[in-house]
Amino acid sequence: MFAKSLLLVMPFALAAFQAQAADGCMRATRALAVGAVPSARDLVAADCGNTKPVPAVRYDAAMRTVRVTRALQADDIVAKVPAAMMASITPGQKLYVQVQVSPVVVQREVEALQPANPGQKLFVRTADGKVFSVLYTGDAQ
Repeated sequence: MFAKSLLLVMPFALAAFQAQAADGCMRATRALAVGAVPSARDLVAADCGNTKPVPAVRYDAAMRTVRVTRALQADDIVAKVPAAMMASITPGQKLYVQVQVSPVVVQREVEALQPANPGQKLFVRTADGKVFSVLYTGDAQ
């Protein structure tokens, strides 16, 4: 029963994304390769001018974020992408994992291996190659 409800919700969410994408434009702040996971730092609001914006992303349900469908150069204008569909953390981003035990705080630099938004778990890799899962609280440093 739950699976059927989920299937009914997904087409609505995708339709809402497509409708909102045509309502404005965004500008790429840097070059992005096909398949890249853009963040809010990579695509910023922009004026469409006299051109109709062309979509440049597609929602990847397995990753729970959008991915670039065509190569983008810095300053390319594309159709608007809802901020909620972009990842806060992108693969390759450097982060710090922090653990506090009583008064002791241990912090370690890691690299994100997948996209994530606050409240989601993600896999990270340490400088010595160890991979583990952490909960992203939204306090990325």
